Amino acid sequence: MSDFDAERGDAPLARALKRAADAAGRATLPEPAAVVAARGLRRRRRNLAAATACAVCLLAGSGAALGLRLQQSGPVPPASVPTYGSPSPADGSGTPTPTATPSYAPPPPSTATPSGSPTPSFPPPPPPPSPSPSLSVSVSLSVTPTTPHR
Repeated sequence: MSDFDAERGDAPLARALKRAADAAGRATLPEPAAVVAARGLRRRRRNLAAATACAVCLLAGSGAALGLRLQQSGPVPPASVPTYGSPSPADGSGTPTPTATPSYAPPPPSTATPSGSPTPSFPPPPPPPSPSPSLSVSVSLSVTPTTPHR
């Protein structure tokens, strides 16, 4: 087949497609602005919800990882250092024997003041404020229940 026959067979098809495209272009109407704006708001909400979900997952994952990391920390050292003379369970002697430790007692408060120092004096507390005149308003409302007419 020659190029002349191929062009002649495609020309009617091309014209028909152009006519269909022109007719479809004239028949379409743009969407109203309210519909386009509503679509934009929905998309914005979806994006915000997705970003919020990602932030929550990131924070929760970080918190969980930190919690696991803190649980895996090494042993805690003892609060006090044992004395060299007392046995410990690590020595294999069983439970340690209690040793007498001095207890701390605070000194008793002294009632006497040292000589030559003035005793502190504080001013008396101010008298309570006098009652101010008050305004009271009383409102009473009464409501009577009614049955609806059927």
